[in-house]
Amino acid sequence: MSPKITIYLAQMWLWMTIFGQLVLPVKADPIPIDRDIPEEVLRTEIITEARSPIDGRALSATEFAELVVETKQQLDRSSAELGAGSSRIKETIFLLRLRSFLRSVGIPIN
Repeated sequence: MSPKITIYLAQMWLWMTIFGQLVLPVKADPIPIDRDIPEEVLRTEIITEARSPIDGRALSATEFAELVVETKQQLDRSSAELGAGSSRIKETIFLLRLRSFLRSVGIPIN
């Protein structure tokens, strides 16, 4: 073969390759089926079983709701009891933060 024919065939091969890549679609593997339940579906499901955060025993939805209400009431009562001494607690927290700041600046405090 003459060099002109070889160059011509190489150019034709190059053009056909480029044309084939641009025009012909590439076959892709199908997307695998997702076996996980989407989060949007999980958010709409109603939970009918629960476990007690205290001892881990199984609870019905009604028992769990009662436990949540009872725990909230206990927390409200205990926070109301602490409300009387809250000024003392605030003062202690302020002094601890002041002490931490002074130590970070380099002032030694015992």
